Amino acid sequence: MNSTDTTIKPKPLNYTEWFNEHFNIGLKQATKFSLNNPRKAIFFGNKIVRFYFASRRRKGWKDKGVQVPPMLIYSITNQCNLDCNGCYAKILHTSEKGEFNAQKFSQVIQQADEIGVSYILLAGGEPFMRSELLDVTAAHPNIIFTPFTNGMLVTEDHIRRLQKQPHVIPIVSFEGYELETDKRRGQGVYDNGFELIQRFQQDGIYYGVSVTTTHDNFETVIDPKFIERLVDLGCKVFFFINYVPVAPGTDDMVMSVPQVNELNRILEECRREYPALFLAFPGSEIDFGGCLAAGKGFVHINAEGDVEPCPFSPYTDASLRDMPLIEALKSPLLNAIRENDFRLDESNGICALWQNREWVADLAPTESV
Repeated sequence: MNSTDTTIKPKPLNYTEWFNEHFNIGLKQATKFSLNNPRKAIFFGNKIVRFYFASRRRKGWKDKGVQVPPMLIYSITNQCNLDCNGCYAKILHTSEKGEFNAQKFSQVIQQADEIGVSYILLAGGEPFMRSELLDVTAAHPNIIFTPFTNGMLVTEDHIRRLQKQPHVIPIVSFEGYELETDKRRGQGVYDNGFELIQRFQQDGIYYGVSVTTTHDNFETVIDPKFIERLVDLGCKVFFFINYVPVAPGTDDMVMSVPQVNELNRILEECRREYPALFLAFPGSEIDFGGCLAAGKGFVHINAEGDVEPCPFSPYTDASLRDMPLIEALKSPLLNAIRENDFRLDESNGICALWQNREWVADLAPTESV
C-alpha cells in the first residue's frame, strides 16, 4: 500500500451537515451490502427514509437554536464482567447516584427518537449486564442501536431476540487475535468472541467488531489477513478505536502520528475494497473536519443520566434526572465547546477533549469525576 499521499482535506463549514451526509452515505452502503438479502436491503432502505425525516426534525430544532446531534453515545451501565487493562470507563465513570432503571432508560431513548436522533451507540461497562437491554431496544425500532460488547454474556435467548431486531447491530470487541485480546481482556475472551461472530453469521445477524488500536497491536490489526478473515465471516462494520491514555503509565500504548495517518489511509482503501463500513475514532473525525463531540455529531449520556461532551470528557452541567433531553442539549458547556472548536485538533489521533481536559473542566460548573 502506498503511504505517500499527503492530501489535506478542507474543513467543512458545517460539521453537523457533513456528519449527516456521511451517516446517510453509510446507510446507503449498508443497503448495497445487503442486496443479496432482500429483507436486510428493505430494512436499510427504510432507514434511509427515516434518517431523512429525522434530519428534518434536527434542522427544525437547529432553526430554534438547539443543536440536536444525529447520534448519541449512551453508557447504559458502569458494571462490567471483565477488568480490561487501561479501560477508560472504569477510570472515568464511577457510580454515585445509580444508573437509570429500565423505565427511565427507555424514556431517554423515546425522547431521542422524538427530537430526531437516528443512531445510539450503547456502551458501558458491558451493555448486556442490563437484563432489560433487548426489551428496551425492541420498543424503539426507529433507532439503530450498536451495543458494544465483549460477548461473554450473550446467550441463546439474546441471539434469538437479535434475529427479530435488525435495528440492533451488536459490535463485538477484539484487540487482534487470541494473544492480543486475552492479554488485555482475560483468558478465553477471544475464543468466545470468535465463536459468537460465527454464530451471528450463521443466524443472519448483521454485526460488527471493535478494535482498540494501540502502538503494539497496530501491525496485527491492519494486516489484510486480519481484516479479510472478519469480512469472510460476514462482519459489516469495523470500529477502530484509538487508545486514549486515561490510565496512568499507559502513554506507550498510544499510536504514533505516522501510525494514525497510516490507519486512516488503509481504512480509505478498505472502504473501496470490502463490503463493510470502516470507522476510526477519533481518526475518522479528521475526515469530518475535527472533533464531533458536544453535539456537532454526538453527545455522551452516562449511566446516571448526565449529558457530557463525550465519553472521554466526563464533565457536565445538565442531567436527565432534572430535565428532558432537548433541554439538556441547550447546555452552556456543550455550546462553549462547540464555539471553541479551534482548540480541538485531533490530527494526532488522540481525543481532543481528553487532551484539553483541564480547559473543559474549567468550563464546567461541576465535575462528574
